[in-house]
Amino acid sequence: MGKVGLRIRVMPSGIEVDMEKLKEEITKTLPDYAQLVNAEIKPVAFGLKALILQIIMPDQSPDELIEKIKSIENVENVEVEDLSLI
Repeated sequence: MGKVGLRIRVMPSGIEVDMEKLKEEITKTLPDYAQLVNAEIKPVAFGLKALILQIIMPDQSPDELIEKIKSIENVENVEVEDLSLI
């Protein structure tokens, strides 16, 4: 089985969310099969920021991974921006 690269956008529940703490929580929550390659905090609008994650994982559905990230406190929305075989 091959591997896939994912780019995921995580939106916080508000502008008051500490994005560094959120990044740490997500890193702790990732399953063993998912490897975080990069995490960037990018401005969206009006003080709101998004966390852009680049993850490498086995070629399988990312649904379980997305649900784990969604279950973290202060996460409003999780969207897969890109998924490709590597």
